[in-house]
Amino acid sequence: MQHIIQEDLVAKAAALEKKKKRARTGVKWDRLFLACAYNWYWFVLSMVVCACIAYLYGKTLPQFYIARSSILVRTKDSSQGSPSMTFSDLGLATVNYIPNEPHKLKSSRVMEVVVNTLGLNVQYYLRMFLRDENIYKNTPVQVTPLHEVTTGFNITIVPKSDDEYEFCINQGTWKKAHFGNKINTDYGPLAITKTQKFSDYYFDKDLNVRISNPSATARSFASGLIVELADTHSDVLNLIIRGENPQMCADILNELVVAYNQEGINDKTQVARSTNAFIEERVADLSKDLSGVDNEVAILTANTVNSRMLGGESNNMNRLNQTEDLSLEINLAAQIRNFIAGMSPTDLIPANTGMNNSGISGQIERYNENVREYQKIAATSSNENPVMKELMTTMTTSRANIIASLDNYMSTLRTKQSQAERQRSQAQSSMMANPAQEKAITEVTRQQKIKEELYLYLLNKREENALQMAITEPNAKVMEPALPNPSPVTAQMPRMVLTGMVIGLLIPAFVLYGVFWYFSLDKTIHTRREVEEVCDIPILGELPAKKSNVTGEIVVNETSNDRMNEAFRIVRNNLDFVTAQNNSNGEATVIQFTSTMSGEGKSFVAVNLALSYTYVNKKVIVVDLDLRKGKFSEYVGVQDGSGASAYLSGKETDLNKVIHRGPLHEGFDII
Repeated sequence: MQHIIQEDLVAKAAALEKKKKRARTGVKWDRLFLACAYNWYWFVLSMVVCACIAYLYGKTLPQFYIARSSILVRTKDSSQGSPSMTFSDLGLATVNYIPNEPHKLKSSRVMEVVVNTLGLNVQYYLRMFLRDENIYKNTPVQVTPLHEVTTGFNITIVPKSDDEYEFCINQGTWKKAHFGNKINTDYGPLAITKTQKFSDYYFDKDLNVRISNPSATARSFASGLIVELADTHSDVLNLIIRGENPQMCADILNELVVAYNQEGINDKTQVARSTNAFIEERVADLSKDLSGVDNEVAILTANTVNSRMLGGESNNMNRLNQTEDLSLEINLAAQIRNFIAGMSPTDLIPANTGMNNSGISGQIERYNENVREYQKIAATSSNENPVMKELMTTMTTSRANIIASLDNYMSTLRTKQSQAERQRSQAQSSMMANPAQEKAITEVTRQQKIKEELYLYLLNKREENALQMAITEPNAKVMEPALPNPSPVTAQMPRMVLTGMVIGLLIPAFVLYGVFWYFSLDKTIHTRREVEEVCDIPILGELPAKKSNVTGEIVVNETSNDRMNEAFRIVRNNLDFVTAQNNSNGEATVIQFTSTMSGEGKSFVAVNLALSYTYVNKKVIVVDLDLRKGKFSEYVGVQDGSGASAYLSGKETDLNKVIHRGPLHEGFDII
């Protein structure tokens, strides 16, 4: 039983210690909540003010809008039934590689076409309340730079009448001009004309026009363009762009798809145009040669009497024709090799040249694909781009391999030509017996046949190349066109006002918290409750501070009923109640007044409380044991004679001589 009581006492002591620790440190949250409730009107006022500020701030922010579009990129699977797939046996089908298409769409070269088409390097703004609104396609005036813009600038236009306006550039000097007339500026000449939207509503209103370099504008829009796959296994690309005007965003995406398709068509026809020039040159040369050979055959045939020779030596003719075919093939391969050796590293090699070697033709086709990829990347990147360096290395290696393949091919053809020459010599020996006229006709006919075959072959290739140039199939098909979305995507006004109200609610709360936190650092006792929180000692009463106009330390009076007298009476009554419980044998009560340091009011409380007891007919003797300062004796006017120190040290043995009787009241004695 005793053990249980001890454990209970220990638990209570620990709980009390925790209570004291909490009371000594930190913010009193219950008092903070009460303070917030008491000052509720500050919260309401702060919320209203912050909501108004948030509303006005929202009106100053520019509004941004988003436009979306979806396109289907044509691949091998999605191009079935298209014109290019119809002629796939002629090698006219092209296949797009999906991972490359987002980079093509975000190319600044393609975006610059869009900027120039829509005139986006000139933006028009009208002041609406607290912010400038982009009035794309609703502008009352049109500013046309008459010279290439290299440096961006702002021009403010204020219409004054139907014919006259004022303007200034970059907040400079205001000038007057007339609509339709050319004006000269430091950035080049400009032409400012009225549009169909012009009306007297715009008189004396500031129109802010921002003019920039088209290339810089294109890079800005391209950096904000988002291109992403609809899903992993899809050929559909989603296009997203953000801008200051919903109609402008939609027009950019729609025009971007048009420019992208045109760029793809130009890429496809670039090789075809190079090949066409090569074929046209060869056809013109062969046409001249055939014309001369035809005339020579006609003359020899007219002078020949014995036509039997024309069909009697067919085997010999075949052997002679083989020699000419090989010579022609060697000549064609040599021309292509010389062209490759002398061209620029980024030029395209003509395709469909008629060379009977599929391996070399395949190498040329792959080389041209690398060149086109290099040109696209070079349009938007510097020469330090690692992808461009890798492509340049690949093209250099491929070009060297093509030249080596042509050399090997020509070496093989020369070997065959040597064999054919030997056979030709044998054929010529067998024809020595024929008349000279027969020999001449045979040689001319052979040349005519060779040139005709080559001429027909080149004509066939020219038609295939023309067909490829005629097929203008776009790279992408629009699945969902971009439409203007009038809802802004930036922070909307209701949300901003609500945020302002929340901030307004938090500001006074934080202010009150800061005040409470500041006072939590103050370890001085200010209220009775603070004492009760840190200890369990009963409090007898509270004394108000002495008024500044009261002189002297004696503040109690037998007939006065002010706050100070009432406070001392309450302390006296509570003290009587406490001492009565502890002193049941009627002995005198001894009360000690002490403090941690001087100046805390020991003497003040003691002298006034002692006087309060005398007013109820009780006798009190006060012993001033402050041996250093003795403020109490000073308050009652007793500073001479023997005291407690003399009696305790034995200098004075008669106790009555150290007691000073009735300095303030007849029942009030002091030592």
